[in-house]
Amino acid sequence: MLPPKYIKPEEQMILLERLYRSQDSITSTKKFNDEYGDNIGRLGVEMVLFNEVYRRLQVAFPRIKCRQALKEITGFEPTVY
Repeated sequence: MLPPKYIKPEEQMILLERLYRSQDSITSTKKFNDEYGDNIGRLGVEMVLFNEVYRRLQVAFPRIKCRQALKEITGFEPTVY
């Protein structure tokens, strides 16, 4: 089965919450977008390609943590490295 083509903003926010080990997805998303949004693009605002979300997350978090979080939230692992 192929991974979803896009990830919804709500799922992106949950991913950031998990990766920041936070209890609040809004604060986690704001923190990520404030730090990285201008350079690589914002998350939690619109639907983004599955592999693009993975690429953006790798800027701020270790690759293995990004893969684990994506698999946990979506049920699929990214195919790009």
